[in-house]
Amino acid sequence: MSLTPQDSFPQARTMTVADDEFVSVSEGRIRIRIGAFIFMFVLLLVVVRLAEVSLFGDKRDGNLLPQEITTTRADITDRNGEVLATTLKTYSLYAEPRRVWNVEETAQKLVAVRPELDINVLRQRLSTERSFVWIERGLTPKERQSVFALGLPGLAFRQEPKRVYPRGNLASHLVGFTDVDLNGSAGSERAFNAVLSEENAPAAALSVDLRVQYALADELQRGMERFTALSGAGVVLNLKTGEIMSMVSLPNFDPNDPGATLPETRFNHASMSTYDLGSVFKPLTMAMALEDKVSTLTEVYPVQKPFKVRHKFIRDDHPSDVPLAMPEILAESSNRGTAMLALKIGGEQQRKYLKALGLMDRVPFELAESAKPQIQDRWIDLTTVTVSYGHGIAVTPLSLAAAIGATLNDGLYVTPTLMRRDAAHPVTTRRVFSPETSKTTRDMMRYVVTHGTGKKARVKGYGVMGKTGTAEKPAIGGYDQKRLVTSFVAAFPYEDPTYVVMITYDEPKAAEGTYGWATAGWNAAPTAGAVIERIAPMLGVERKIDPIAMSPFGSEVLP
Repeated sequence: MSLTPQDSFPQARTMTVADDEFVSVSEGRIRIRIGAFIFMFVLLLVVVRLAEVSLFGDKRDGNLLPQEITTTRADITDRNGEVLATTLKTYSLYAEPRRVWNVEETAQKLVAVRPELDINVLRQRLSTERSFVWIERGLTPKERQSVFALGLPGLAFRQEPKRVYPRGNLASHLVGFTDVDLNGSAGSERAFNAVLSEENAPAAALSVDLRVQYALADELQRGMERFTALSGAGVVLNLKTGEIMSMVSLPNFDPNDPGATLPETRFNHASMSTYDLGSVFKPLTMAMALEDKVSTLTEVYPVQKPFKVRHKFIRDDHPSDVPLAMPEILAESSNRGTAMLALKIGGEQQRKYLKALGLMDRVPFELAESAKPQIQDRWIDLTTVTVSYGHGIAVTPLSLAAAIGATLNDGLYVTPTLMRRDAAHPVTTRRVFSPETSKTTRDMMRYVVTHGTGKKARVKGYGVMGKTGTAEKPAIGGYDQKRLVTSFVAAFPYEDPTYVVMITYDEPKAAEGTYGWATAGWNAAPTAGAVIERIAPMLGVERKIDPIAMSPFGSEVLP
């Protein structure tokens, strides 16, 4: 039986329908696989993102969770190894506000154990949308435990190094301080920042002797309180090596918390404040005159007569009735006699010597806290005269101490330094005066203490040399006679000058026992003597009790 074409049509239709169903199922399965793949890919992205946020914080708001600081920093010590600055491990408290359950409860409980915190500031920080906020840094282990025991969610700690200054405000201007990230911000911390930050760096030994630093700070503080001075500055300098044995500026500050004090207390008056220092310049003028041979020790000058330069009469606080030679001019601190010598020296020579003595530039020692002198633009004959006795030029106490040191150190200038001298830091010098000039200047400065205005600086057995300096502070239209800067520059021992002591008071007042005087002989001089009496044994200077002898100028000299 044969089939007709009509008989075969239903079968073909059935096969076509079956093929369409197969294609549809296949396409559906493909779509399902694609969908499952996309779902898994998105799920994987979510998991990765969650892991990233958990481990590294949310980068989108720019507030990453704090990471551990592994920075190390070498210690700073004095010349004898006493620690002035070191680094300790501390704990810093931070919060993740999104994880804090109850802002008010958390703030109140934190303030209960950390009363230094401001509760209003805490509320604000804990309510922010940031990933983390700092609460308090530099906690001790005991302080950390008191917070940890609260069991408050959203709080965490990071261990980090903290710079610590175990001596507090002693030597604060010399040592300086760092910021919270241990970058040097002031003093030696700033000056030696690169060296201190090197990996496995040894301790940096400063030239300072902590014993001398304490004695100077203590006596200067006593003097400030007794004479109600605005500020005080002191320097002890080894004139042979240039090492700064001590440098004090008062008022001072605690480098452990430099932000808690007034900005002016962080100002180093010893190396940054420039003053008209007055008659402490006169030994320099004497040395210039001797070096240039414009005068002899026996030549006398008519200081008892009025002396005028241009429009200005030069006056003496304690006028003499008779002519004076150089030793008496210095001992009695005669401005007129010094002015006459300065005119013989001449302005050009005077500037040359001042330049060689470092008084025309900032002291080039390690600290950035070092000021340039204030010098007049026009150097006329009147300038030469006033500068000869310490007016019309403003310098720092440190720069004057270094200049006097050169005058007494066989005429050799040594740049001051805060680094302990060793093979890596040798002494370099430049000659300013001859040894003969230096020796005669020593004799005259000794005479000032035994017979002149510096008697209150005398310390029996140490052969103290020195010079007083009282200067009126500049004011509008001239100088204010009621506002003084007083100084005393001393050196010892006379037989082998080794140490310079510089004391400066800003606006001291008369005190009991000074008979109404507020000049250097009554305040800066006795402070310098008290300092020398305390530090000389520490520095190994032997006390010599000699019988009364004759001075080079024919007068008796006490031991």
